Amino acid sequence: MNKRIFGATDGIRGKVGEWPLQPAAMCRLGGAVAEYFGASARLLVGRDTRASGVWMLRAFQQGAEQAGAQIIDYGVLPTPALSVLVKHDAQATGGVMMTASHNPASDNGLKVFGADGDKLSDAEELKVEERYFAESADELMTDAAAGDLMLRPHEEAVRPYIAAVGASLGELRLSGKLLYDAAAGAGQYFDKTVLEAFGLQPELLSPEPDGENINRDCGALYPEHLARLAQERGVAGVTMDGDADRVILVDELGRIWDGDRELAVLAQYLQEKGELAGNTVVVTEYTNLGLIKYLGEKGITVEKVVNGDRFVAQKCAERGYVLGGESSGHIIYLPWLNSSDGVFVTLLMLKIAQEKGGRLADLWPDYEAMPSRQWGLAVREKRELAEVAGWQEALTQVEQTLAGRGRVFCRYSGTENKLRILVEGADADLVEHCGKQLAEIVRKEIGDD
Repeated sequence: MNKRIFGATDGIRGKVGEWPLQPAAMCRLGGAVAEYFGASARLLVGRDTRASGVWMLRAFQQGAEQAGAQIIDYGVLPTPALSVLVKHDAQATGGVMMTASHNPASDNGLKVFGADGDKLSDAEELKVEERYFAESADELMTDAAAGDLMLRPHEEAVRPYIAAVGASLGELRLSGKLLYDAAAGAGQYFDKTVLEAFGLQPELLSPEPDGENINRDCGALYPEHLARLAQERGVAGVTMDGDADRVILVDELGRIWDGDRELAVLAQYLQEKGELAGNTVVVTEYTNLGLIKYLGEKGITVEKVVNGDRFVAQKCAERGYVLGGESSGHIIYLPWLNSSDGVFVTLLMLKIAQEKGGRLADLWPDYEAMPSRQWGLAVREKRELAEVAGWQEALTQVEQTLAGRGRVFCRYSGTENKLRILVEGADADLVEHCGKQLAEIVRKEIGDD
């Protein structure tokens, strides 16, 4: 049975105002989630800084409470923080987060967590859908007016999260300045408070959230500005995405650390401590071949899964591994969470630098990334690529050109109407040439520019 509401990779994601991101549907979904968790469910809920999250949460809450659930609203907070709160709250039945992660403010979505703090599996999401479609179609709620964003973090959420981080990382006391770009998102004030609690002096660089500017020219998708400032000032920095689960670091020399660089350091650190289970790291198809070669030279095995941090986490859990991640900045460290947590990874990386007596820049893994570029092409339909006129011929030609000198990987996004094309090759000009060949076919046949 195919899912009709939840997506393939990360909960519900779509355009605000389109089904199911409509008041009546959100209300009905609240009832379905409450019924899935059972009588007297206690659900912890949060949201990022999108204006639509206010009415979405209100609609969801109405439906859930009508079904008998108790809703504990923590307001604006990062997705991983909600996961931690659910995991450490013995009375919590589950959790719900209103967010569209790195997507623009015109999008929103919903992620559902079980009592263990993990996202629901595909099978569990299907059970929620069964209840949704079994419900009456009556429009229980039609008010979609936005309300106060209420950006400041709830103390009831911050304190237990900081305590949990401290218990995991030990007696951690850092110092010094840290540039911080929160993408005008969920971590804007929550993560700043956490960083300060461990002795850092974060300088907030992202604009004040206004409900519409989340991820707009700031955050993990745009680390270049932060990198320039870091180089000018000789200060490290960190940038998150809209719900603060992915993290891109910049060091004191202005170098940008994607998830691959972060994984390289974390893998070696855990290997040195004898804590890298199976001496293996789990990555995705987007991981640069330069990292895979580098880890192999260190005696570390790499296992690949399809794109999506939930699939990285699943593979780690299935095989007993503790570390994995994506180039985009999602890092899975199972002793902490079965999902990525931007501020935790930041603190862990700075802890490693402190233990080794140097700066973040001193940890830089000295491998050369293979020239790589990704194209994210808007499409009007997700047609099977084999059925797109001219695609197979162009792909075959590109693969022959790259044979022994690179690779090409293509997939439709699980959360947006986009086709993503990754090309890696021996040099940047070759990558650009091959990628443009494929992109031209897509734009001509199924593009939605």
